[in-house]
Amino acid sequence: DIIPKMYDDNFYYGYLGKQALSSSSCKKLIESPKSYSASLTEPSSDSQPLREGRLTHLCVLEPHRLEEFTFIEGTKASKNFKLAAEELGKDLVYTNLELNKAQKIAKAVLANEEAAGLLSGCEFEIPAIGDFMGLPFRGKADAKKGRTIIDLKTTANIQDFAGKYGSAKKYSYDLQAALYLDLFDADDFIFLVVDKTSLDVGVYTITPEFIDSGLKKLQRATDAYKNYIMSDYDLEQYTFYGEL
Repeated sequence: DIIPKMYDDNFYYGYLGKQALSSSSCKKLIESPKSYSASLTEPSSDSQPLREGRLTHLCVLEPHRLEEFTFIEGTKASKNFKLAAEELGKDLVYTNLELNKAQKIAKAVLANEEAAGLLSGCEFEIPAIGDFMGLPFRGKADAKKGRTIIDLKTTANIQDFAGKYGSAKKYSYDLQAALYLDLFDADDFIFLVVDKTSLDVGVYTITPEFIDSGLKKLQRATDAYKNYIMSDYDLEQYTFYGEL
C-alpha cells in the first residue's frame, strides 16, 4: 500500500523521512547520532552541488518532469528568483543558467553509447521499502533494469571517484550499494558517473570488498540508531573518545 505513495516526493521525503531510514540518514548516523536527530527537524540542505545533482537527474532520467519547475532569468540573487522561490518553494525554482548546465551534462551522458545502452529499457525512480537489520528502510533507485540497479552520480573530478580514498568511499556510496542490493533484491549495482567539468562519463561496477565496506557502515549506522535514538538516550551526553 505504501509503494504507490512513495512516487510522491513530499510523502517519500516528508512522512517516510521520519518513519524509515535510508542511505542518506545512515550517513548522518555514522557522522553522529546528533546529526541524524537534528536532520529530522532542520530544513534539508540546499547546497549548490545538491541542487545541481537533482536537476541533472531530472534532465537525464525524467526530462518530462521539467515542466513541474519554474526557470528564471538571472541569478539566485535576483529579485525575480527570490520572489518565485518564496511563492513556490526554492526546490521548485531554478535559474536558466542552472538548467543550461544540467542539460549540458545530460547531453554528454545520453550521447555516450555505453551510458545510453545502460539506461535503455530501464524503469526510473523506482521506490522500495522493507526491513534491514531489523529496522524499516526506504530507497529509490535512479534506474532499474531487471535485477540490476543503475545509480547516476555527478562528480567534480571523475579521476578521484574510485579507490580507497576516492569520493565513492568518502560519500559512502558503498553503503548505498549494499543497502539497495538487499532492498531491491538485486544482483548487481552499477554507478554511472559524469564529471561536471570535463563531461567525461564513467561506468563503475562494484566488488565484494566494496559491498563489505558498505555493510560494515550499515552495521555502524543501525547500531547507532538502536543505541542512541530508539533508546531515548540523552544526546547531550553523547561523547567521542580517543587517543592522540
